[in-house]
Amino acid sequence: MRGPKIDKDGIYYYRRRIPDDVRAALRELEGSVGGKQDKREEKRRLGRDPILASQLWAEHDRAVERRWAELRSRTTRAGLTVVEREALAGEIYRLWLDRLPVSDAGSGPKARALLSEIEDFELGERRGIAAPRGPSHDDWRSIDEFEEDAFAEDIDQLLAKRGLILSAIERAGVIGAVSRATKHACKWAIKRLGGEARPDREALRYPKWPDPETDTLSGLFRSWAATQNPLPDTERAFKLAIDKFKAFIRHEEVARIATNDVRRWCAHLKIVEKKGSTRIKNGYLAALKAVLNCAVQQGALEVSPCANIVVKAKPRPRTREKDLTDRETYAILRASLDPQGSAVSATVAATRRWIPWILAYTGARVAEITNLTSGHIIQEAGVWGFKIEKSKNGTPRKIPIHRDLIDQGFLDFVKSRDGLPLFFDRQTAKTSSIHKTRAEGLGDWVRRVTGNGPNVVSPNHGWRHRFKTECRRVMMNHDIAAYIQGHTFESVGDTYGHIPLDVTGPWMDLFPIYDVSGEELVVQRSLDPSMMLRAFTQLGLAASMNAVSRERAA
Repeated sequence: MRGPKIDKDGIYYYRRRIPDDVRAALRELEGSVGGKQDKREEKRRLGRDPILASQLWAEHDRAVERRWAELRSRTTRAGLTVVEREALAGEIYRLWLDRLPVSDAGSGPKARALLSEIEDFELGERRGIAAPRGPSHDDWRSIDEFEEDAFAEDIDQLLAKRGLILSAIERAGVIGAVSRATKHACKWAIKRLGGEARPDREALRYPKWPDPETDTLSGLFRSWAATQNPLPDTERAFKLAIDKFKAFIRHEEVARIATNDVRRWCAHLKIVEKKGSTRIKNGYLAALKAVLNCAVQQGALEVSPCANIVVKAKPRPRTREKDLTDRETYAILRASLDPQGSAVSATVAATRRWIPWILAYTGARVAEITNLTSGHIIQEAGVWGFKIEKSKNGTPRKIPIHRDLIDQGFLDFVKSRDGLPLFFDRQTAKTSSIHKTRAEGLGDWVRRVTGNGPNVVSPNHGWRHRFKTECRRVMMNHDIAAYIQGHTFESVGDTYGHIPLDVTGPWMDLFPIYDVSGEELVVQRSLDPSMMLRAFTQLGLAASMNAVSRERAA
């Protein structure tokens, strides 16, 4: 039945299975197989009003049909590129110059005879007059037949050397280019025989045969990835951007990319695909710029087509802070303690049960937590902690586990997952993006819990802002808070060494407890004197060490 679908919570959705041919076109466009972009269903939330949902469904369905029609109409050009065709013509040009050396007295007559024959056939073609096939004049042939007969052997040898098999249309294009190159060679050979000693500047029109590693966007991307060694998530995001750009311009020849191509792509992303200016500037365009700038630095490209492209992105106006409010904090943490009957698996239920509390007490990125296994829960110097190995900035760190998490039984949960990922099953552990999928699912659940108001903050990232606010309330050392959250240090010297759990642990003891046992959130910010003494003792030691370091540097 076509129309809005309603779930058990009374929310209407647009849901349609994506046809296989459209999925194939999407995979080619997005450059993603099995990932987020390789989706099987078109889905959109329509709200709770049935009348409005029906209107929104019809509008969205028309947009979906237009998008599918566009994807179905896309065709990928196969065979030779323009650069490759002209590169083959250049080889024929050089071949004929070798056949017509200045040292051979017969080169002049040969060149003039071949040039005259080609021009005669071209003239006859323009006038619609057929030329005789041979001396008997019994039959006639066109310019196409003449060119095929005259250049077939040379072309076949070139194609065999390259391992190319061309369609009739592609071969006709190569024959035309080869004919022009042969005429060019004959004319220049005649000039050389007449005493011309300067090099042929027109020969520069023939490009070299493209090197996939330096002359294609795919090759430049591989080179960038090899030299920059990006994080896996960054590499995937950049590849998606490069693949989208290739799909838009319908080729990947670096020599053919113009600045206007990049401008048109940015406009397409904004107007057609409805991407935000910030997403375009810091995501898609940034990826293309990074890859092309790397090519410039390595000498594979003289000037980047993105050099003068600027996308202005103004931050969206905000009417509230980015922290989760007390009401939102209470709603999320309280819901995490309820039975998760709607969860599709035990690991999804565990995600909803534990990750909101972990985020509240660590300020970590959600994907860092969903990626944890039981082996990432460690104890050092009597302090339990999370061992974060895969971080956005590429720096591992250890975060102390808050006392309230331990009191709630988190360590018992970890023991029950011994040798396993904490928040997804072993059989899916090899899927590189499963931890992100789990994080996105958690975000959807949080939105249902808190409501989708106009001022809603990021459901997972809001914990990072709230954590930093609470750190300021307890006057946590700036470096300690930055380390716990995985921020990059401003000073290179601060990156030396690490901050062990027995240093961060006392500071975490100062962090408050969230109590959701009542009708509203209670934040227990009682500052135990002994805890404060431990924390400030560590702070004093750190300050002393910094002073000594400055004296030694001086």
